[in-house]
Order: sequence, then structure tokens, then C-alpha cells
Amino acid sequence: MDIKVKEEHLARAFELHRMNPVVDAHLDLAGEVLLRRQAGEKEVVKRHYLPHFKEAGLNLVFSSVYVENRNIYRAWENALEQIDALKKDIEGLPVILVKNIRDLDRILGENKIGILLYMEGLDCIGEDIDRLEELYRLGVRGASLTWSRANALGHGCCKASEYRQIPGRLTRTGERVVKRLEELAMFLDVSHLNDEGFDHVCRLAEHSFIATHSGSRKVYDNYRNLTDAQMLALAKGGGIMGMNGCKYIAGSLEGNHIEMLCRHIEYEVEKTGPEHVGFGFDLCDSYDRAKARLEIHCPSLGVTSDLPSASKVVHASDDGGSEDFMAFEKEEACVQRDDCLLHHGQIPLVTAALLQRGMEEGVVKKIIGGNFIRYLANVISRT
Repeated sequence: MDIKVKEEHLARAFELHRMNPVVDAHLDLAGEVLLRRQAGEKEVVKRHYLPHFKEAGLNLVFSSVYVENRNIYRAWENALEQIDALKKDIEGLPVILVKNIRDLDRILGENKIGILLYMEGLDCIGEDIDRLEELYRLGVRGASLTWSRANALGHGCCKASEYRQIPGRLTRTGERVVKRLEELAMFLDVSHLNDEGFDHVCRLAEHSFIATHSGSRKVYDNYRNLTDAQMLALAKGGGIMGMNGCKYIAGSLEGNHIEMLCRHIEYEVEKTGPEHVGFGFDLCDSYDRAKARLEIHCPSLGVTSDLPSASKVVHASDDGGSEDFMAFEKEEACVQRDDCLLHHGQIPLVTAALLQRGMEEGVVKKIIGGNFIRYLANVISRT
């Protein structure tokens, strides 16, 4: 059983979201936009995300640029395609690509939604550190060194559904990248990094770093989550951790999604203080539906993934149903539900549950977005 949120707390949560900054520090938005546009869709952000962003009162979303295993051989090209696709998709929308402090002020003062680009793993640069400057020129303002695999910079931890630790510290190139990111005033994200790599970053970093989408390993024992020592090290340097909303990372495998998200946040606040905790939901079911859609509609592109093959999905019967509806049914059948929330419009449920469980409103305001806004303002103002 999950928490049943009372109406009075939900109403107050929506009010807080209207009156205060709200941030989601991780969404695979750029990659999903590219997938859907390759499948023939248009206005992806407008159709799939903007209504839910507005419902939740979201001010800022960190959009990762994540290169899947199938694209590693052309990682640089794929990363550029994602960035370009997202920029084209938001043209004409009340959405700003946040690149500097002026952009940040605009989204907070003009009732617009901000998207901040960052790299989820730097496989795309290989050992060419000069490519960081090109990414910065394109609007990218942060990066994690790895996804859950090894690359030229270091070693990822593991996939969220696995339980194993990949050993190894940062490479010499990885050390140089940490320094260069700080010189460019690009934030460093340690989510997906293995334990030895995390410790190595702590010794190297001169500025604060963040974990955009990681929970507490004490609350749920998964290597994608941080240990108490890691949480304290991150907080000591002034960093923030974004609570992850994937059930394999939150540990809500029995359906107690809101309860587990609250437990992570409450424990993190207790250990690190309220200034170092935020949201990084990592909602990926829509991304998986986009992959399924591309496999169904454009099999010639050769999309392969961890999803069940679309070819194994039973076709709808000839009962007069529309082709679009049948396609949607097949897309849904290909997706294994991993998210704790159905969409971003449900984020106020988490806020309401925190209030209902006794968290002070001043602390809640920091968690829903105040902390990440403060951190980001400090980072991008260094330029």
C-alpha cells in the first residue's frame, strides 16, 4: 500500500509549486525528442511534456544528452543530433534553453519553463577534451563522466536493475576532464559513477559537484544510490543530490512509490541537512515508449533495446480500431513500467506527502527547487 495523500495537503502542495521554484534535475528529454522526431512526430515537448510541466509548476528541467549502447560507435554525432533535435522542437514555445544567469532570471520572472542541457556520460568526447568547449558553445552546462559503463574517462557503477560494482578509478583523461569542466563553469554530476571514481572526484574537485538522480543506499541498497559517506562528502563541498524516481533505484518494487520517495528525501535531509536535497526523478517510461514507437514504425533504423521486441506483440484485431490506436497499444505493450510517477504532473503528490508526514514548509521549498536554483546560479555565474 502506498501513502494516501489528503486533499488539504495536496492543495497546499500545488500552492507551494505555484509560488516557489520547482526543478527536476534529470530527464532524458533530448534523446526522446530525437527518437520521436525520427518516428515522424512533431512538437514532442509541446504534446508530451508541456501540459504536465505546467500542471506541476515546473520552472526548470535538466535535460540529459545520453548516448545509448547502440550508438556508441557514433557517439559524437548522436549527441549533436539530440541537441539539435531538442532546440528545433522547442522553437516557438514558452521554453528557454538556460545558458547563463540572465536566462535563469527570465524563467523565474517571466513564467517560462527552462531547459538546461547536460551530458549524461561523456562517451561522445572520447579522449578529445577540446570537444567540451564545443559542447559548451552549443549550450551544454554540465556533465557526468560516465553512464553505467566504462569509457575513456572512468567506470560507471552498474545498471539500476543489477547488483554489482564495476571497479576502477578515473583515467588520466578523466582527471583532466574534471579540471576542464570546472574551468568552463560546467557542473560535474557523479550519478552513475562507481565508488572508486566518486572517491577520486572528491580528491580532485575544487568546486562543488552534484548527483542529479541518485538516492540513499542506506534506504535502498543499490549501487546507483549513494552511501552515507558519499552523501556527506557531496554536502560538505556544497553539492546537492536529486532524489531518483525509478522504482529500481527508489526500491518501490511493491508499489509503495510515494512512501519510498519520501523515505529517501527524509533520510537525506537528516544526514546532510535540507540544503543538499532536491528532485531528480529520471522518469523514463515515456522515453521507452518512444523507442518502442520507433521500432514499430521505423524498423529500418535498427532500434534495439532492453524492451520486448515489438515483433512479438500481438497485433490488434480487425475490429475497425484506428491505426494510431493500435500502434499506441503495441507501444504500451513494449514498455516495462519503471517510473514511480506516471508523469511530471504528479510531482505535487510527493510534495504533499512530505507535508503530510510533517516536513516543515521551509524545508520543502528548498527540496522542490530552491536548492538546485541556488546551486546552478552559483555555477553559471562563474563564467
